[in-house]
Amino acid sequence: MGPLIILPADSIRKLFNRSQYSELIAKGALAQEFLRNSHLTKSHKENPPCTLRQMIRYLDESGQWVVEVFQYLRADGTLGASGRPDPKRIRIGDTIYMVEPKTDTPEAK
Repeated sequence: MGPLIILPADSIRKLFNRSQYSELIAKGALAQEFLRNSHLTKSHKENPPCTLRQMIRYLDESGQWVVEVFQYLRADGTLGASGRPDPKRIRIGDTIYMVEPKTDTPEAK
């Protein structure tokens, strides 16, 4: 396995948007593995009742994971928030890119 590179969320999104994965997901060319698929416990103005909170791992034809995304799936089939999957980990070649973990800082409290 290659290196693990931790990047800010916007950098992971740029990698995802430049990759072929978004298109492959849209075409249904990658297998899905749900890591989380649960209803929101509270409704939000952007996310109506029956919205699902999903963490999905996508696998290529050899069964290797290539990208993990988070999304809010509404009952009407549209995605909440930005309207696009939010990548959290992505594999490009042998390199794995991961969103830097959020940290609680005294300034944030």
